[in-house]
Order: sequence, then C-alpha cells, then structure tokens
Amino acid sequence: MLKLKADLHLHSVLSPCGDLLMTPEEIVKKAKKEGIEVLALTDHNSAENVEVFGFFCEKHNLKYIPAMETETKEEIHILCYFPDLKSLLKWQKIVYDRLPEQKNDEDFFGPQIKCNFNDDYQSKIQYLLAGAVDLSLEQCLARVRKLGGVAVPSHLDRKHSIISQLGFIPPELNLITAEISKNTEPKILHEKFSYLNKLQFMQNSDSHYLKEIKAYQSLIVEEFSFAEFKKAVQKEEGRKIDLI
Repeated sequence: MLKLKADLHLHSVLSPCGDLLMTPEEIVKKAKKEGIEVLALTDHNSAENVEVFGFFCEKHNLKYIPAMETETKEEIHILCYFPDLKSLLKWQKIVYDRLPEQKNDEDFFGPQIKCNFNDDYQSKIQYLLAGAVDLSLEQCLARVRKLGGVAVPSHLDRKHSIISQLGFIPPELNLITAEISKNTEPKILHEKFSYLNKLQFMQNSDSHYLKEIKAYQSLIVEEFSFAEFKKAVQKEEGRKIDLI
C-alpha cells in the first residue's frame, strides 16, 4: 500500500474568503514545499479554478482530485469529490442553477476571481458564492453519488457543519468518513459525541492563506486513482485515511 500525504480542502482566490495570494500555482508550489502529494481545490460553490489548478498540479508533478465545497439549504458545508473534471462541471451547473439570484457584494464578501493558465487574474464570478444552494443535505449527497462522486461533510467541530446545523448526524446517511478541522483532536470529539467513534476522520488545512497549507493526513491506497481514493473514504479493502 502507498501512503500519500494529502490536503483535500483548499480555497483559492475564487472563494470570497480566499486571500488574494491564493492563486492556483502558488497553492501548488507551497503544497509541494510541504511534501504534500495529493491535493483538492474546494472553492465555495464553484469549480471555476479547478481546470487551471489541475494544470499546475501536473506541471509540478502532484496529484489532484476535482472537487468543490458546497453549502446545502441547511447551511451545511459538504466536500464533494469527483472522478474527473467533466463530472465536477456537471455538478457546478446543478449548483449554479440553485444559487440565490443575487450578485456578489465584493465590498462585503470579497472578490471571486477566476485565474488563467498563466496564474493571472482572468475575470470575476458574479454569482453570490457565499450563499446556500437550494438543495437539501440528502439531495446533495444523492446527486454527488449519481455523478460518480463521493461527499464528505466538512469540519464537524465548527459552524456550518452537520452537527452545528442539525445537532446530530442522521444515521440514515450511513456516513463512513467526515472531516474535522486542523485544530481539533479526534479524542476531544469522541469524548463529546460518543457516536462519532464509528466514523473515520479526514483532516485538512482548509487553507485560505498560503502559510496555512500543510498535510494533516495520509491516504492509504494501492495506487493513486479516484477509485482508490473512494475506497479510502469508504474504508474498504484495507484502504483508509490515517491522520498524521
């Protein structure tokens, strides 16, 4: 089995909360310095920078997983991972069609910048990406799976999580893996919520600034592929996620 250091929750200048230095290539270069081998760019409700991000990952010999962080109707953040860019862009269309009919207020939320293949600013996205999508948690999970993807609930220990919004994790969701933030020890959550003992935890940097990028986990897989990543998330056939 391979042990691949991974950071699978990163925000670029496309996310309204992302620092202006978080361009795709700068993210990749900082990740490589940190010894990270697998990345996922998970901007809020948009994948406009993922193709360029993938280009720079390949340029610097790093692996990447097409992804997005989606906010459900309940204001729950979900990390959505896909086997290829095509399926991710299908998900982006679903998300865009269900975003609020409201333009981004750049003075309040910050700019939402799409970058080009020179890692320069190309254009600004006018949708309000900081809003919730008109899809329930269950609908999001089901549609991501239908597109061949896998969804992981974001930062259980923070706001905009399943626990903060619902107070518990519905057992019918049959979750195997959920994310915890980089500042939380698993044992603290286990002590507070004993039912979380059955979950496998993913832990990422959730970086909005270059200095925050760091590996907190390793993927235990036979080789790098989306199929192997999916098995690791579902904890199948010896594949899993180990926290560092």
